[in-house]
Amino acid sequence: MSDKIFIGIITVLIVGALGFIIVSNKDESGTERPGVAHEDKGKQHVQGIENIPNTGGEPPTSGDHAVRPLPWQAYEQEIPDGSVIHNMEHGGVYISYHPDLPADQVSKIKALFFQPFSKENFTPNKAIMAPRPANESPIIMSSWTRSMKLDTFDEEKMVEYYLRNIGKSPEPGAS
Repeated sequence: MSDKIFIGIITVLIVGALGFIIVSNKDESGTERPGVAHEDKGKQHVQGIENIPNTGGEPPTSGDHAVRPLPWQAYEQEIPDGSVIHNMEHGGVYISYHPDLPADQVSKIKALFFQPFSKENFTPNKAIMAPRPANESPIIMSSWTRSMKLDTFDEEKMVEYYLRNIGKSPEPGAS
């Protein structure tokens, strides 16, 4: 094979890979999805990881995680990061909040994402909500390799984040 053909093939592969990366960060509307992109740290299932305490100011959005996902619901107690990552792998959204978040805002988040739903025609079915003392922001929405920080409850931003990030994961059809 000549050098020109080899260089041409490599160039096509590089351009194709870059195009794939750009397209995969956009949703069906062709615009960047809400939130900040994070490195994909893998999707390895690990026994016992659900007992490892949370660390860091932001929940991880990929990486080693528990073998079983958690039930989709609002939790009153902190849940380990290693447990909720599996839910994100299945296409869900994790809404974590600092325990100091005012109770009325916690109630608004719960009513938005869990039955009985507060917003007509918005009935999310893949959401987990829990307090997380390590959060560096009052509210953090996390999905597979993506997150968004909020200082206060913002229904419009939260709904948009959910709708445009739900199912953007390695196993979106899993429950």
